Amino acid sequence: MNMKNKILVATAAIGLLTSGSVLANGFGAGIAGSPHDFNLETWNTRAEICRVCHVPHDHNRAEQRYTNGLLWNHEVTSASFTVYDNAWSSSIDGTTGQPDGTAKLCLGCHDGTVGVDTFDNVTGGTAFIGDYDPAFQIPGALATLSLHGTHPLSIVYDNIADPYLRDPATTAMGASGNVINDVLDAGKVQCSSCHDVHDQDSVAGTHLLRVANTVAAGGTASGLCLTCHDK
Repeated sequence: MNMKNKILVATAAIGLLTSGSVLANGFGAGIAGSPHDFNLETWNTRAEICRVCHVPHDHNRAEQRYTNGLLWNHEVTSASFTVYDNAWSSSIDGTTGQPDGTAKLCLGCHDGTVGVDTFDNVTGGTAFIGDYDPAFQIPGALATLSLHGTHPLSIVYDNIADPYLRDPATTAMGASGNVINDVLDAGKVQCSSCHDVHDQDSVAGTHLLRVANTVAAGGTASGLCLTCHDK
């Protein structure tokens, strides 16, 4: 690890011990020291990074969470949400339903109904995302179980039905070498389409965004939005 990355990781580790929005910002330097590195938390008794979400072997877990795929080790949300759909915007050229795939995994922490510490054999965790910073919680998710204020999740990216979407097979997603297709989940837009949860290719100083959305963050105005939307 070069000196620059050592400094980034050390700075992030300090940030994990403090409160405030600094926790939501990534460094683009990998999972260690990122906002999803919980190894310093008191409830993470094994002091591992990956295990909060993934486990290589299931050893009599509280329930078979791995059936969600990705060797999943964390409780998922059982909430039923009111979603953003055509009733709210006639411009949606696609069908929305309950969050699925990787979005449901993200909501297992970010909807505020499941404790962040609910992994491994733990049930009924008590450390909730709102305890860290309410800004990390999906707006409206806990209070009303509404996703009306959130970009549609689990919606098929269909640039044929919607001519104002760019070609996902050829449009670059930031400077990572990925195209839009690479960040879709079974052809659907999910949380991880815009946010790099492992902080590998995210833009430093942003909320793990794959493409900077402001000039101040080193990008162009609404750069992330205009990566997909041809407006």
